[in-house]
Amino acid sequence: MATDLHGSRLALEEIPAAIRAYGPDLFLACGDITHFGKPPSYVEDLFRQVTVKSLAIPGNCDPPALIDTLDRLGVNLHLKKTTVGGETIVGLGGANPTPFGTPFEIGEDNIWRGLEAIMEPRAILASHPPPYGHLDVVPGAGHVGSRSVARAVNTYRPKVVLCGHIHEAAGIVEGEVTMINPGPAKEGHLGLVDVGERVVARIV
Repeated sequence: MATDLHGSRLALEEIPAAIRAYGPDLFLACGDITHFGKPPSYVEDLFRQVTVKSLAIPGNCDPPALIDTLDRLGVNLHLKKTTVGGETIVGLGGANPTPFGTPFEIGEDNIWRGLEAIMEPRAILASHPPPYGHLDVVPGAGHVGSRSVARAVNTYRPKVVLCGHIHEAAGIVEGEVTMINPGPAKEGHLGLVDVGERVVARIV
């Protein structure tokens, strides 16, 4: 998985190389693929180089119109669910409101309604914003994750939460619900998650 690419040339090089090295069944782009829609051809360039099944959600720094591009490429997971290798994967793009007025922000009530309509117990949740209280601390601001994503985690107990958004809060939470924010791909950080009898997550 990769999150917070922000149109980075480094991410565009590192992601295909990591896929060749690790051979995953699925690549998931977990938001902020572009930097406010730029570079314009970035999404097409990225998925043209990815040689495995792919899914993607937009982030708050992606324009909502990016959903049309992801749909056209057949990878859009925003407010959708699909099954890969017998595992249900649910997606939430954008983010809960920020102080910065970024292009794709969603009110907490709408986040909850969207997730409630598609979430399943023990599914894999790919959410650009982290759940409130986990992998969501911004120095000087405290916890800034989504309370509705946290509610979904508490209600449905997903196997895994794949998230990003908070660059400073990279890490892994292990337990009944494994959570991973590998850190920004624009700095070369990627995540690898093995979902089997147990979940093993690592940052590569």
